[in-house]
Amino acid sequence: MKILITNDDGIDSPFLKPLAETFAENHDVPAVAPRAEQSWIGKAMSRRGTVEMETHTDFPGPAYSLSGTPSDCVNIALAHLCPTQPDLVISGINIGHNAGLSFIASSGTIGGALEASLQNLPAIAASMYLDPEAFRAVSQRDKALSNDLEDHLVHATRILKTFASTFIENHRPQYGQVHSLNFPNRNLDQASIHKARTARTLSSSLFERDGDQFRFAYKPLETLDGDEDPTDRNFVHQGQITHTIIDYSTIDQKSYK
Repeated sequence: MKILITNDDGIDSPFLKPLAETFAENHDVPAVAPRAEQSWIGKAMSRRGTVEMETHTDFPGPAYSLSGTPSDCVNIALAHLCPTQPDLVISGINIGHNAGLSFIASSGTIGGALEASLQNLPAIAASMYLDPEAFRAVSQRDKALSNDLEDHLVHATRILKTFASTFIENHRPQYGQVHSLNFPNRNLDQASIHKARTARTLSSSLFERDGDQFRFAYKPLETLDGDEDPTDRNFVHQGQITHTIIDYSTIDQKSYK
């Protein structure tokens, strides 16, 4: 199979190349990702200005970085960089989970997968929950991944590879549909994949004020759900893998029946 990969953490994300290497064992895997981190950008596209491209030779397949968003990367890859259409597009593995509607609606990882789905291609978005200390260390990229996290990441890529193969065999492309997987931060050998609905997270203030200036300052989000509800957020915090189908094609369909 030919599998296009992208992300929103950038071409230098320590989570991107291991994904490419695992899938390249059996598949053709071009990688097209943002030149710099594009987290929380959703499905934005670069309407003004130009998007510049650089070629990278340290991936197992063709690899490019673009000075744009994840959606730019997928759109440009499909139109200009992939001689043949991929069988599947995977966005991720994201540094941090995308569990809960507040994250899903803002995620560049989800946005990249959605761009593929809006071209009627099968699309998977994959993310990994990290505790705050690990998240800071990985996000700052000031040192190599710990051996434990590296092993955990490779394990996650292999689970994703198995899921993707089954997914392609059993699912026809559904326009506007993204399959979102969230991996926990521990014990993948004891985890199973659970179908889960999106948590109803509340996007309360995410900015700190300093006079007339406001700076993004993430803090854990509250939720309208109970601790036992079958949500992506609850399952991943319990150490399980979640599979949530995000179907944009059904938006407001009830109004037209």
